[in-house]
Amino acid sequence: MVIYSYKWKYLKELWCNMSYLVFNDEVKKQSYYESYDLALKQWNVETESLYIDTSFGKTHVIVCGPEEAPPLVLIHGMTVSSTMWLANAPIWSQHFRVFAIDMIGDFGKSECTKPISSSEHIDTWLNGILDALNLNDIFLVGHSMGGWVSLQFSLNSNRVKKLVLLAPVMSFASLNWKFPFKLFPAMTVKNSFFFRGLYNWMYAKQNEPDEILYQQFYKGYKYGKIQLRVVPRVFESQELERLDPETLVLIGEQEVVYSSTKKAIDYASSFPKIKAKLIPYCSHCLPAEQKDIVNTLVSDFLLD
Repeated sequence: MVIYSYKWKYLKELWCNMSYLVFNDEVKKQSYYESYDLALKQWNVETESLYIDTSFGKTHVIVCGPEEAPPLVLIHGMTVSSTMWLANAPIWSQHFRVFAIDMIGDFGKSECTKPISSSEHIDTWLNGILDALNLNDIFLVGHSMGGWVSLQFSLNSNRVKKLVLLAPVMSFASLNWKFPFKLFPAMTVKNSFFFRGLYNWMYAKQNEPDEILYQQFYKGYKYGKIQLRVVPRVFESQELERLDPETLVLIGEQEVVYSSTKKAIDYASSFPKIKAKLIPYCSHCLPAEQKDIVNTLVSDFLLD
């Protein structure tokens, strides 16, 4: 009876852990990882991969740049993983020690065993990573959902020296009503037509998406299941008034995720610690679409 109870407890724990994995099939996971590694090769710089144990599972971090340089932490947009920084990390790593974190519960190489489902979870998870890396006084850059996560963390932390938000989802304005109609079919129907439609929608029409990143994006949606349970929101003015680090917000002129890009820019600009700027000829994927402008603006802001 004791042996039976022990086995049942073990199987129950194993099942619970499996139920929160982004990739439950090992073969499909390895196929995704192959696409991830191919996308990472486009960085064309020497990188190191770390796995950090947290209470939410193992978190994967890509590291590059001089060891003694100031720490720059990057948090990617939802479903694109840290490889999305291919146009930025190689440039920023000339001046900073870059730590690109794969969001736990999202597509990438982090392995979720407990989903992040609250703002408090975000703070606990990120603080655990920074503690393990022995990082304080960081520069923090986030894109899209990673921007919202970065802003949420910065409102509750004294570890952020300067903050950069690249098209942070919601945060300063509500979502475009079209966004769910692009996202949900890709997540539920899992058809290449909807994958491609969502991916292309994030770019301005005159800009061509990266095909290698798309193949990774495709496999994430095809084989994986998002376990990130926290829902972004627009921050209240009283929250943003207590934002401590100097903050740069960059949004594409042809942005598609906001109900109103002007409202997002105006609201962000109304706070003394925030400088907001529109970037021409780009949409939601501005770090890649206007890499030279974004790289220069971010570097100048952080190094000033």
